[in-house]
Amino acid sequence: MKTLDYTCTHPGADHGKCFKLTRMDAFSADQWARHCLQAAVRGGAQVGADLAQAGLAGLAALGIEIFGFMEETALDKALDRLMHCVSLRPDPTNPALTRPVIAADFEEPETLGLVRAEVFRLHVGFLLAAAHQLFPVVAALLGEPPPQPPNA
Repeated sequence: MKTLDYTCTHPGADHGKCFKLTRMDAFSADQWARHCLQAAVRGGAQVGADLAQAGLAGLAALGIEIFGFMEETALDKALDRLMHCVSLRPDPTNPALTRPVIAADFEEPETLGLVRAEVFRLHVGFLLAAAHQLFPVVAALLGEPPPQPPNA
């Protein structure tokens, strides 16, 4: 699985902490992405075909809309699943040593947000793929023509 190291560089109690972020396997990430999109739509998000055509950069910008429309329990579940992809490297001199994060690993609220943002970026492509899967199916069920890709 793709991994990324994230070291907190902002001032505060978490400065210098290093986290290992690991992307979910394709099946888990696909399921996570589909559940996120479905929860956002149920909450009233207008993501439809625009999302399917947004591309990775556009989708990252729509993250607030996707998460902002979820009910609290769905949002908590989606964010918790992302945090399962985060490990702490407690000893900078031994980068092979990692352990799952716990709440006490985050002393600054900003650190939690930054780590969540980075692990979300690892999974943005799966949200885009889920949008491409879901919205043409929904359009077909509603009898609407599927969205056309840009430059079609």
